[in-house]
Amino acid sequence: MVLGALLILLLYQQLRVYRIVRESKEREELFQIVTENAADMIALVDVKGHRLYNSPAYRRILGYTAAELGETSSFEQIHPDDRFKVLEASREARATGVGRKLEYRIHHKDGTWRVLESIASTVRDQKGAVSKMVIVNRDVTERKRAEEQLEHNSFHDELTGLPNRRLFLDRLQHMFARAQRSPERQYAVLFVDLDGFKMINDTMSPKVGDQVIIEMGRRLSACLRDQDTVSRPQDRLPLKSAILSRMGGDEFTILLEGVSDPSDTMRAGRRILSAVAEPLLVDGREVRTSASVGIAMGSTSYTEADELLQDADVAMRRAKAMGGSRCEVFDEAMHTRAVNRLKLEAELREAMEKRQFRIY
Repeated sequence: MVLGALLILLLYQQLRVYRIVRESKEREELFQIVTENAADMIALVDVKGHRLYNSPAYRRILGYTAAELGETSSFEQIHPDDRFKVLEASREARATGVGRKLEYRIHHKDGTWRVLESIASTVRDQKGAVSKMVIVNRDVTERKRAEEQLEHNSFHDELTGLPNRRLFLDRLQHMFARAQRSPERQYAVLFVDLDGFKMINDTMSPKVGDQVIIEMGRRLSACLRDQDTVSRPQDRLPLKSAILSRMGGDEFTILLEGVSDPSDTMRAGRRILSAVAEPLLVDGREVRTSASVGIAMGSTSYTEADELLQDADVAMRRAKAMGGSRCEVFDEAMHTRAVNRLKLEAELREAMEKRQFRIY
């Protein structure tokens, strides 16, 4: 009777082992089926980051074979700027047993960077310690590009690619707030409006008008290029920053920081007038235009940022009312002082060239 009980116990243990082996094999087969057919990349790594398994999706998405991946650590393909946050997420998952979702960049075999959305789960050994990590990665590169493009479009003009009114007002508000805290920060707003643009649109076509706007945006950008400087005839006037935007229609605005005198902004305005006045060819036809520029200097007397923009607009309309193709500073006394200084500079330069100075 004892022998019979032992035989039954032995058969039971063998049957249990068989079931465990069969279930384990079924789980392995199921894991293999899932991972090999999954659209996402699934990886199994040890606690040191060594790759134990990479699903076939890695080759389809990143271009690497399993053998190539096996020769490197899972961190080597990660963008250097993202490695720390991936390492921290890995440590957190090992400590808590719960992974959190994160995004990071990974190197494609063709040299480009892809953006992955990743989440990790842990595998524990018989003692309850984390021994492996299962990482599921999803390629979200195209989604991120679409989001970035949407973000860009909300702050940039579709026709010229320049910052739009919304972004300009945001930058102006930041500049205004900084200047309120630090009055020594000198800045100005230039409001540029093309003269006679409606006639170009009406007589030639809106398509030609669009080409003119695109070219004027390019020319204005060129005026502020070369490390954001505005050229003097003999030297350069360094500006800390220059933000050009298209406000809509044929109106552009420029936010200048680092100006020390109204004559600096007048000089910038005259350079703009010169650039705009150059004729351009559109569909084989020569188009000529000019601009009116209004200037408002930042000061602590302003209580709202958009007041500065309104004053620059008023100065621009005064320039247009006086015949266009000219610059006007909002404050008349400031305008007179700026014009007199520029006139004095020109006369001194001419006197130097003609040797009209007599030294005692």
